[in-house]
Amino acid sequence: MNIKRFLPVTLSVLVATAGCLSADTPYQVPASGPRTMVVAGQRDAFRAYCTTGEGLAAFDAIKRDLDATYMSFPHPEDPLTYGDPEPSKRDSHKTDRWRGVQDLTGNIAGIAEAATLVWLVTDEEKYLEKAKEFLLTSTDWVLGPDWESGEVPGATDVYYNDEGNFRLWRKLPMVYDQLRDELTAAERAKVLAHFKERGERTVRWIRKSNIAGLKRNSLEVKPSSHPVRFMAMVGLTGLALWDDLPEQAHDWYDFSYTFYRDQFSPFAGDAGGWAEGNAYWRGTFEHAGFQDGLLAIDDPLAYASPFWKNTGYFALYNVQPYLHTTFGDVSNAGHFNLEPVMADYLNHLGRVQQNGYFLTYAALCDDPRESPALMGMGTLARTYPTAGEFLIRNFIGSRFPKVEPAPLSELPSSHFFDDVGWVSMHSALGDPENDIHITFKSSPYGSYSHSHPDQNTFIINGYGEGLAINSANREFHRSPHHKAWSWQTRSKNGVLIDGLGQRQQDKNASGEITRFEVGDRYVWTTGDAKTAYDTMQPGNHLKKVLRDLVFIDQRYVIVRDQVTTSYPSQLSWLLHGEFGMSWQNRDQTARIVGGKAALSAVMATPPLTWFADITDEYPAPIDPRYRSKETYAWVTAEWRDHANLTLTTRKLAATHEVFSVLWPEPDRYKVARIQAYRNDEGQLVVHRPDGKTDTLTLTDTRLVIE
Repeated sequence: MNIKRFLPVTLSVLVATAGCLSADTPYQVPASGPRTMVVAGQRDAFRAYCTTGEGLAAFDAIKRDLDATYMSFPHPEDPLTYGDPEPSKRDSHKTDRWRGVQDLTGNIAGIAEAATLVWLVTDEEKYLEKAKEFLLTSTDWVLGPDWESGEVPGATDVYYNDEGNFRLWRKLPMVYDQLRDELTAAERAKVLAHFKERGERTVRWIRKSNIAGLKRNSLEVKPSSHPVRFMAMVGLTGLALWDDLPEQAHDWYDFSYTFYRDQFSPFAGDAGGWAEGNAYWRGTFEHAGFQDGLLAIDDPLAYASPFWKNTGYFALYNVQPYLHTTFGDVSNAGHFNLEPVMADYLNHLGRVQQNGYFLTYAALCDDPRESPALMGMGTLARTYPTAGEFLIRNFIGSRFPKVEPAPLSELPSSHFFDDVGWVSMHSALGDPENDIHITFKSSPYGSYSHSHPDQNTFIINGYGEGLAINSANREFHRSPHHKAWSWQTRSKNGVLIDGLGQRQQDKNASGEITRFEVGDRYVWTTGDAKTAYDTMQPGNHLKKVLRDLVFIDQRYVIVRDQVTTSYPSQLSWLLHGEFGMSWQNRDQTARIVGGKAALSAVMATPPLTWFADITDEYPAPIDPRYRSKETYAWVTAEWRDHANLTLTTRKLAATHEVFSVLWPEPDRYKVARIQAYRNDEGQLVVHRPDGKTDTLTLTDTRLVIE
């Protein structure tokens, strides 16, 4: 039996907390290292895990690739700078250089990590020497480059390429934690001098973003996406260097621990959502790394907050196994899916949280790419998290019993993530080929950071593909297309008022979900986006901007838009499709045709009539180097010119009330015949394609379906 001794440490900063632990609870740090990766006293258990236990296949794959490819991989030269590093100054060529630094540093850190892990298991000298080579050589690199003088070494400095710095700093101190006793005094001094400088620069850069002022589930103090994501490595580095750089390391750990206990996350709350969207929710992989580090040293904070109990559901309810669009920035040609890396992560969360639903959801992954946990080192440069990280995480998680998968049919079919203003509705949760999946958003986070100006907009997926999509390609951050189209309300399934949407990159362009109600035949949600549209309108012009979305019989959708202005205005109603779009003026019907399914949208709006415009042209085209796959060739989705419908009222009015009926159909060749109109009592009458008729009374306070 291993007996662990701990040093009690009292936090230097005591703040009020909404978390599960009191702010004056001292954290516990093991009395001796290693304190990260394979902690003191666990090497024999780790060796058994990798040679005869659950980690055998993963370890063998890492060792296979290390032997075959990476043992002969030379340590690269310190990369050169490439001009002004500001994101606003990048074009696609400079973005290639920026990403190239990340690939290079990913290789260095991944090889050092893999060689260390294989040495820990095999005790073979050649792996130790490889790990030492990469650790020691990387500490020769320049920090604080004078990039204005030309192309000079030092492109991995945090002030120049924060992502390149991140890929080194999140691993190398933990590699050192394992190799410490194998280094000479001179080697340790060399490494620690570099770590001290890189670490101080990194933490100073992070603190400059006012991390200490952030509040959980709040934009009162604006968070920066990268500094928030980097907080995990600050804490793990503090643990790894606890004895070596006590002044700095204790401060770094205190800084990180306090953040996770009292402030995490400014982008989310107890419901487990993530304001920046599902693609950036993947950043919780990184935050979970710190939780795993805490778990390894038996700290009670590990995975203890409501956020960690619930965040797996944000993927489960909002991400399908197939490629589709989602809210927020997405790099994969604007599409997202249940990727193998997400499945591996959900399997880990499921075991740590003892949640069988996460395992069942993870098993839906049918992406042909290999599981990162089992694939070995792969191409390494673009692999994140690496197989080595998963090996350590799963070893730490193996202290928990294995969990049996639980049927998703036991879960509610709809879910409201009240921390970020997302509502997700399903007809067949866990059965993607038959599921109709609607996501509705009206978020208190506005269009800040990687969020878009998309309050009161919806996305409809159905029968295995995207139907009413978020038209939001992104080649690189702040590309001309990204700014002129993807960051505009006109690229969403929403409305424009006098041709204007919501302001981009503005936390004040916010919305609010004011209703989430589940009845026998319906799910009814309401969003208020007046504040978001106010950001682009003259003062006091808008009186009301409401949208009701009702999912009826888990079969079709009713949308009611109410817009009231101080003087007559023009309203535009927007709909976007992946492939084809048509509009029939006679019966006021739009039709999106997908690869196999279709969606019909009927406007039940007499006496309103519309000007209709359908286009597949963007204000700024997709960068041709991405479309041709000259660069960024890893994408699994297609860069497309989407079909975009804009319906604009022919007459101005101070009050608009627009009802629309949206009916997904599994067969693209079957045209859904829908008739929808307002009767003399103001009720909405829907003659459905399945022969049924629904009469709806829908007001601000009442919904009755007859």
